[in-house]
Amino acid sequence: MSNQVDTAKPKKEGLMNRFLDGVERVGNKMCDPVTLFVCICVIIVVCSAIFNGATVMNPATNENITITSLATFENFVWMLSSFTNNIANFPTLILGLVVVLGVGLFESTGLASALMRVSVMKAPKALIVPLLLIISVNSNIAGDAGFLIMPMIGALVFMSIGKNPIAGMALCYAGVAGGFSANFMVGSTDALLIGYTGPAAQFIDPNYQANIMCNWYFMAASAVVLAIVGTFVNKFFVESRVGAYHGDMEQHTTEITPEERKGLRVAGIAFLVLVAVLVAMCIPADSPMRDETGDLLGYSGGLISGIVPIIMLVFFVPSVAYGFATGKFKNDKDLVKALIAAVSSMSGYVTFCIVAAQMIAYFNKSNIGTYIAISGANFLSNIGLTGIPLMILFILLCALINLLVASASAKWAFLAPVFVPMFMLLGYDPSFTQVLYRIGDSITNPITPMFAYFAMLVGLAEKYDKKAGIGSLMSCLLPYSLAFFVMWTAFVIIWITLGIPLGPGSAVFLG
Repeated sequence: MSNQVDTAKPKKEGLMNRFLDGVERVGNKMCDPVTLFVCICVIIVVCSAIFNGATVMNPATNENITITSLATFENFVWMLSSFTNNIANFPTLILGLVVVLGVGLFESTGLASALMRVSVMKAPKALIVPLLLIISVNSNIAGDAGFLIMPMIGALVFMSIGKNPIAGMALCYAGVAGGFSANFMVGSTDALLIGYTGPAAQFIDPNYQANIMCNWYFMAASAVVLAIVGTFVNKFFVESRVGAYHGDMEQHTTEITPEERKGLRVAGIAFLVLVAVLVAMCIPADSPMRDETGDLLGYSGGLISGIVPIIMLVFFVPSVAYGFATGKFKNDKDLVKALIAAVSSMSGYVTFCIVAAQMIAYFNKSNIGTYIAISGANFLSNIGLTGIPLMILFILLCALINLLVASASAKWAFLAPVFVPMFMLLGYDPSFTQVLYRIGDSITNPITPMFAYFAMLVGLAEKYDKKAGIGSLMSCLLPYSLAFFVMWTAFVIIWITLGIPLGPGSAVFLG
């Protein structure tokens, strides 16, 4: 194969393109996630009736777990009477709405865009690629802002240093999408996923307390690993493949305006003041930010119990300061309108959560999730499939499902009730199962046409090369997905071998 893609000639339909076309056709025929979960609820009811009375022993408690039919008059009344309580007790809904108040402003005020642009302007040329990757991988903290901003910035930065903008665009998109779960900070993804992990773990251990920071150490380290891997992929595979850029493109600038500079200064001051206040509140030994044992990171109260609104404030306070400093907000009414717009953008998510909450409740009530988990764990134990082979297969399973269902929360909503209890019965902490899922859920993001921003990427590529198509993009993005899968899987194996905690108070194995 030639080192340079000739986009002036139509590419032949290869095996990979035919496979991706098939994935796209199948994915387009799938129903909306809300409809899908309604169907799953119906399936749970039907299966609970078919397998009513089936029993398996829970080795963790030595108690029998029996599937209970939901297709009875009594349980039909329960479905109606518990409907609103299921929603109220669904933690993901509240976590997501609280976090979006801050992250939504961070994006809508333009602070996310300004920060991403200013952070690459003064970097030495040799550090631009790894810096772009670090920012791209961590940009998921800003929600959709990374997908919307970083590929464009990558293309412009690459063109400004004499490189092909297609390569820069692919670099940043692969970083944002392929490293979607990795981050130096705890963000909305952690909040969304832990909302499913906690209830699923309670199928086995009703006293299990989910911790939103349970994957923080591993995911922060993963951001560095993925940036290093992506830098090598770009240098040895992608740039040599796309070759030099010969297009005639109107030049743009990645510089920020004086108003944005002023806004960044004010936002930085506001952020430092907020951090100083939070640190001051944590210092006293009897601080309310500590639990009854004096631990800042304990599960029973203090800082951890308030981490979600703290995350919201970390984005909210600087964003408000930036908005007023740049003139985006003239008064409190403008601020409230922006908040309403941020929450309004979650309307689809709220609808999804209403249905997902019922599904979790049906799984719990019928005992189907627990029954499948115990039976599956027994099966895996009997065939000896544990340890590293089990981890790799689970990551692959999540990666394959991700080709057809793009939503991270949607997949975890139906995978968590089965695999979290299953892995618990094999001795693994729920936080570790969540880590494996996050790896599998991220690595195929760059190459799935089902991902909402893939179409945007195709449009951006055509801006620089009128003849660029899906095949051209896939040839640039596939090396990142393959490399991320190999190296991220190897990294998690090394991590558990060394016995390093996944996050504050979070281990790989159950204690």
